Amino acid sequence: MMMRGGKLGTLGVAGLLALVLAFSGCGRGGRSPTSSPQVGTPQITDRGPGMRRQSLSSLQIPVPRTLALTHVDPKHFATALGNDPVRIFEFVRDQIAYEVYTGYLRGPRGTLLAMAGNSVDRSALLASLLQQAGHRVRFARGTLPEREAKDLVTSMWAERPRLPLARPTSGGDSSRGLSVAPATLRNAVNRDYTLIRDHLKKAGAAVSGDLAPSLDALIKEAQTHFWVQLEKAGSWTDFDPSFADATPGKSHARTDETLDALPDALSHNLTIRIRVEEHTGATPSERNTLTFTARAADVAGVDVVLYFQPENWPGPASSLVRAIASAVSGTGRVKAVLTIGKQTVMGEPFRQKLKTTGIGGVGPLLGGEGTRKAVPIATAAALEVDFTAPGGERETAVRELFDLVGKARRAAGQTLTAEEVQSRTQAESAPDVTQSLYDLFFTTGRIDAGHFAGVAENPPPAEDAPLDIIALLRRVNVTFVASSDRLLNRLGRGERAIVLFYPDSPRLHITELSAAEPALRITLDLRRDHARAVAIGPRLEDVVAARIFRGVVDGTLERVLLEAVTARTREKGWTAPLVSTSWLFEQAELEGIPKVVLPGQIDRLDGGVPADALARLRDETSRGNVVVAPQRAIVVAGVPRFAWWRVRLTNGQTTAVIDEGLHAAVMEYKVVERQDEDKVYVYVIRGSGRPGRYPHTTIREFYYFQDPRFLAFIDDLLAQGFTLVP
Repeated sequence: MMMRGGKLGTLGVAGLLALVLAFSGCGRGGRSPTSSPQVGTPQITDRGPGMRRQSLSSLQIPVPRTLALTHVDPKHFATALGNDPVRIFEFVRDQIAYEVYTGYLRGPRGTLLAMAGNSVDRSALLASLLQQAGHRVRFARGTLPEREAKDLVTSMWAERPRLPLARPTSGGDSSRGLSVAPATLRNAVNRDYTLIRDHLKKAGAAVSGDLAPSLDALIKEAQTHFWVQLEKAGSWTDFDPSFADATPGKSHARTDETLDALPDALSHNLTIRIRVEEHTGATPSERNTLTFTARAADVAGVDVVLYFQPENWPGPASSLVRAIASAVSGTGRVKAVLTIGKQTVMGEPFRQKLKTTGIGGVGPLLGGEGTRKAVPIATAAALEVDFTAPGGERETAVRELFDLVGKARRAAGQTLTAEEVQSRTQAESAPDVTQSLYDLFFTTGRIDAGHFAGVAENPPPAEDAPLDIIALLRRVNVTFVASSDRLLNRLGRGERAIVLFYPDSPRLHITELSAAEPALRITLDLRRDHARAVAIGPRLEDVVAARIFRGVVDGTLERVLLEAVTARTREKGWTAPLVSTSWLFEQAELEGIPKVVLPGQIDRLDGGVPADALARLRDETSRGNVVVAPQRAIVVAGVPRFAWWRVRLTNGQTTAVIDEGLHAAVMEYKVVERQDEDKVYVYVIRGSGRPGRYPHTTIREFYYFQDPRFLAFIDDLLAQGFTLVP
C-alpha cells in the first residue's frame, strides 16, 4: 500500500512484504549502519548509545529472574554492576539505546525495561543507578548542537546486535497451544491485512494528516538535552553517556542549568477514575466514586489491580468461614478497590442491587429505602483513564464495566423508567462487579525481550493451593506486550522506508477474569495500544501500511496468545469458541459472508447485527474512522456476535474491536465445579487475601501455560525470517 494524491493506492502483497521482512532488524535485506544510503535518505549512524548490547543474563542479579520482571530494578542492576560509577556509566552508554520523544515518560525502571529512552529518561536511569550505588548526583540541562542531535536521532535506525532468548528446557504440557500458532498468525494476518487494504482501495478511503514526524522535527525534539553530574570530593563531573564514544567528564552540550530533581512539568501523568451512572427512580445522574492520579513513570510495569468488594467487607479474615459469613451482612452496596503496588485506594460505595434480606438490609429498610423513597441504584459503571502529556494535551481511554441501558438506547437518547431500573438491577442476570478482577498493565516503553533470558518456567500449583490470580493475569499481559514489541519494533528494509514503533505515551492493556455465573471468562483488552511510528528512507508513505499492519498483527496476536493460555481447557471441552475480531473474520470467510466498508456501505449490513453493535459502529464512523466488517453477524454458542477492524483516517492506526466495544479477545467457560459454602477456593490479591468463588479446577488449568515457551516461539519466528505474510 502506498499514498498517491492523498488516496490509498496499491502496492500488492508481494510489495508490502518488503515492509515487514526485517522484524527486529533480523530480516533479510536490512541495511547495516555502514550501508550506502538511498538517494535523499539521511545517513544512518552508529554513533548513538546502545550499540554494544550484551546478554543481560551475564549480569549477576541478586534476585531470581521471573516473568513478573520484578528483577528489573535499578537497585538490583547497581548491585550487579558492583556499585561502580564507571561500570554504571558504561552500562547506560553501551546497553541503553536512544529514542526521541517528549518529557519524562518512563522513569528509571521503565527505561530499564525498555532498554531505551530519551535523554530525560536515560538520565533518570543513570541517576537512579548511581544513587542506589551510594553516590550523590544532580541533573544538567542544555541544548544539543544540531549535528549532534542528528547523529543521535539517525542512530535509532542502526541495527544493533539481536540477542536470542535462553531456550526453555522442558516440553509436554508447556507447548500445548503452540503447534498451530504459526499457521494461525500467518494466515490470519495475511487474510485480514489484504482484506483491509483491498476494501479501503475500493472505497476510495483517503488517509490524511501527518504520516510521521519529519527528521527535522525529531532533531528539534532531541536538542533539548539532559544528563547527569556526579559529585566527588566537592566537585561535579559530567556523566553524559549519550553517544557510543562518550566518556566520564565530557558533556555534549553547554550547561544551561543544573537541577536537583527533574521538573514536574516534564512528566507524563495519568488519572484513573471509576465513573458510575445511578438512577434515582427514573432520573439518571453520574459521579466519580474513585480517583487516583500519578506520574506515568511511577505506575509503569507495576501491579495495578482493580476489583470491587462489598461495602462492609472487614478485610482479610482469619478463616475462610468468617470471610463467607461476612457476606450475610451485605448492604447491597459495593466499592471499588485499586491497588498500585503496595498502595491501596478505596472508592466510595454505590448500590448495585436493592438489598431486602440479610442483616445488611435491616437498617436501610427501617429507613424506608426502597419502599417509601427511591434510592440511587447503579445502571452503568466505567473505568476511565486520562493520559496527559507534558504540554497539557489529554486523551481519555474508557473501558465499560457494565451497562444496563445499552449503547443503542443511549444513542437514541432514551433513559430507563423506574420500573425498568428495578427489573434490570434485580434480575438474576444482572452483572455483579464483585466477581470481576482486572489487571491494568501500564507500559511507557517497549519490554525488551532480553530481560527474559534465564527466566524460569512456572510450575502449576499444588491441587489444594490457593491460586494467585493476579500473577496469572499479569503473566498474560507481560507476555502479550513483550511478544508484540519483539515482533513489531522494526518494519522494512533499505529500498523502502524503515519504520520503527515505540511508545511515546503510556499504553494500557487490561486482562480481566470474571466469574459471574453461569460463565467464567477471561479477556485480554488492548485498551490503549498506541505506539509512535518514525520512519527513514525513500518511501515514508509506507508508514500508513505499517500502522495498518501493526494493528492487524496485534489483533491476531492477542487471539493466538489467549488460545495458548486456554489450550488445556479447550481440549476438555469446557469453553465456547474464543471471540475476537480475527476469529470472527475467519468464521465469516468460512461461511462466505461478504465484507463491507462503513460508513459508505452501512445500508448493506444485514438486519441481524445486534442493535448495540450497530450503535457502536455509527459512533466509530462519526469520529472520522473507517470500519471494515462482515455483512452480517455470526452465531456463536447460540448468540449473534459481531466484530470489525477500525482504521483511523488521520494516520492509518488500526484496531480490532468486538461488539462489546472491547479491543479484545474473550474466552468463556462452563462452570466445571459446583460451588458451595464449604468448597469455596481462594484467589489471592496481594495484601488482602480476599476470597473468591472462581472455579478452582478451571483456573488451575491456566497455570500449564508456560510464558517463556511462548516468547521462545516468537523468537523462533524471527530467527527464521518469518514474515507472517507469505
